[in-house]
Amino acid sequence: MKFFGSLHEEQAKPLWEVEKESVGSAMHSCFLRCESDQHCFGIEICTIRPDLSRCRGCCEWYVVDKDGGFPINATDGCKYYEMSKDTVGSRGTRLYANSNMKAVASSTHMNEHPSYVLDELYGNECKTINVYSSVYEKKPWLEVIWTGTISIWRIIIYNRSQNQGHRLVNLNVTYSNNGVTGICGFYPGLLSRDGDIILFYCLPEAHATSVKLQIQSNPEQTNVLSLCEVEIYRKG
Repeated sequence: MKFFGSLHEEQAKPLWEVEKESVGSAMHSCFLRCESDQHCFGIEICTIRPDLSRCRGCCEWYVVDKDGGFPINATDGCKYYEMSKDTVGSRGTRLYANSNMKAVASSTHMNEHPSYVLDELYGNECKTINVYSSVYEKKPWLEVIWTGTISIWRIIIYNRSQNQGHRLVNLNVTYSNNGVTGICGFYPGLLSRDGDIILFYCLPEAHATSVKLQIQSNPEQTNVLSLCEVEIYRKG
């Protein structure tokens, strides 16, 4: 698919950036790089000036727009090229709750238990019920754990609605394997909205038995971690 526009900094974090002397050389370089990068599922091409073009690979993380598409800006003379969904989808398979998965958390608000992030209920079923929420605390977290070690490809987080979406800020997404921890991404959440879907793509070395989502609270501040659903995808 092809879109006009560029990657919104608040809703997408590019993987890498390349500058070339022409659009053609930028496209050639970036398409080859994207094809060989497990993270990459699209590229943005921009003409900076007649003798300078820029391409960026997408993305460490990005937010799906309200209409289900990619957040773009049609006023800046850039084009975004996305790989086919079949090509991207073939890279990984989802883990399901019946495969010995469970969710634990730093705290639970009333009956909004961490297990709800694995119940496969979305949309209207996830507005006032079937959601997880912590209490107000410093650095609240939720961790999804499973049996055995897998190579993580993608993590999808479904934000809560009912005027709760703005709470998802400064979210650190990490994985752990036998005491070794790595980072999949950091989502600042500057424009977090109700019902947002945020996708994270992990590095090739992300072999793990768990994934942890934690808000990095500012000093003297407490936060609530509130989520509808979490999906984990393994490679292949």
